[in-house]
Amino acid sequence: MTSKFSPTAGIAIGPILFIIAILALLAGVMASGNGDFQVASGADRITADIVAQANLIRNTINQCNMQYTLAASTGSVTPVTDPYPTSDTTNGTAVSALGCNPMSTASLWNTSTGTILLPQPTSGFSAWMYMDDSVAGGGRCIWAAPSVSSPLNNAQITSGLSRAASKFNNSVAYSATSEVIYDPASASQKFIVWITLPSGTANSKCLP
Repeated sequence: MTSKFSPTAGIAIGPILFIIAILALLAGVMASGNGDFQVASGADRITADIVAQANLIRNTINQCNMQYTLAASTGSVTPVTDPYPTSDTTNGTAVSALGCNPMSTASLWNTSTGTILLPQPTSGFSAWMYMDDSVAGGGRCIWAAPSVSSPLNNAQITSGLSRAASKFNNSVAYSATSEVIYDPASASQKFIVWITLPSGTANSKCLP
């Protein structure tokens, strides 16, 4: 019986097996729970998310303040002593719940220029919080903290937040020149961003 297969039919088997071996090797590296690849990619995500979210929240709060100040200067609204959003002065207030005070109860995230979307917390982190303790001289800040257990032992978190802090003027404790307080050795791994600096003793929620 005449064969229907070409004499060269098996010539591609070698390269195919080589490619399969390479793909298996890459899959093994990427699947490693503590591998450098996973740590680096997780740290990259945390850095990008935290920096973008911190800037968005800080800029939105400051924009609300400026809008009200400008409106008050033209007589469109009644001037007030403090046009910043207020918060619970004991535990702080979720950033997602802030109103553009004192402009009625309008949400900070729904302005006259359209809706500003507050992004969801990055994976492994609790929602951003806000503290306004300016009346007592404690300043105004926002902060985010990991929600996972033992964050100090998580290389993705410590590496990602360290790089995020480097994008700002930062310190490990309160400093009159810092935008961010982040201590890479702290158990909480809390990331704090100042809106306005204290005129007296910093509020404890705005400290690591």
